[in-house]
Amino acid sequence: MLTAGVWQDFRTSKHLPGFVQNGKLTGKVKDSEGLFACTAEGRVRLSIHDNFALLRVALTAAQKAGEYFESRLFQAKDVKVKSSLSDLVTDVDPACEKMIKDTILSAFPTHQILGEESVAPGAEASAKAVDGMAESSNLWIVDPLDGTTNFVYNMPLSTVSIGYAENGRLVVGVIFDPYRSEVFFALAGQGAHLARKEEAAAWALSPSPQLPGTRIQCSNEEKLENAVVASGFPTRGEARAKTTEAGLLLANRVKNMRALGSAALHLAYVSCARLDAFWEYDLNAWDLAAGALLVAEAGGVAMDIEGQPFTLRTRDIVVAGCGNLANELAKAVRVD
Repeated sequence: MLTAGVWQDFRTSKHLPGFVQNGKLTGKVKDSEGLFACTAEGRVRLSIHDNFALLRVALTAAQKAGEYFESRLFQAKDVKVKSSLSDLVTDVDPACEKMIKDTILSAFPTHQILGEESVAPGAEASAKAVDGMAESSNLWIVDPLDGTTNFVYNMPLSTVSIGYAENGRLVVGVIFDPYRSEVFFALAGQGAHLARKEEAAAWALSPSPQLPGTRIQCSNEEKLENAVVASGFPTRGEARAKTTEAGLLLANRVKNMRALGSAALHLAYVSCARLDAFWEYDLNAWDLAAGALLVAEAGGVAMDIEGQPFTLRTRDIVVAGCGNLANELAKAVRVD
């Protein structure tokens, strides 16, 4: 938990704003000389890889892309088919990815980016791309427009999803829903948050120890019969057949089911208890990375359908607010 405080820079005797975390005296301040950590020994200049700097870039990039595709929702689009008739891409998707990449690389020119529109269509190509980059020391995982079919059909149910990982460990996650001006974000070890677009944009312009918005938590529902559960319909045949079979088996065992057409939006909604749980087969790292961190930092569980902890290589995912519900759901939707 963060609380505001005042720090004295012991080298200059100036008093500067800071914060206390878990009862320990720590702090970050920004002045005309840059961003510093404050300690009893004085100021220590922070690395460019400081988590606040990463979050600032992720928020800025997400907002640029989201505002652009929101502006194009009811306009004509150039629509093409990728791996199947239900796997669509428009001229807007790569344009959004370029905005995100340009924003990231202007701040972190040596970082790697794994983006949906830069990988060949199909599960095999996606898995191969992730295998080649999953352990990178500085990796951004980007879905510039999650929910492309919704976008093509003029349904305002699409998001931007941006995750950042170091050596396979997720550090930052941002999901932006421009239609509702909602920014879901998480920092490893600092919880999950929901902010209005304006709040997030203001913080990105002038970062401070007080993160924007409010802290969010997953549902504490433990029983499948009381849960509202979401899923999606994968674009490829075998995974779609599995989801349909599992969904039919599950329908009479849960309170209700939802399918919003955006895995990232499902994950964001689990993180703030609008949904109790979510599962889907055959997803990609860019669909899941940011949302998996959101769920974990909101107190939930993210794992594969066999019960193993989530990694960037996970394709069949189950998330819930508590372990009991996650395990029960995983068992219920496991289809041979």
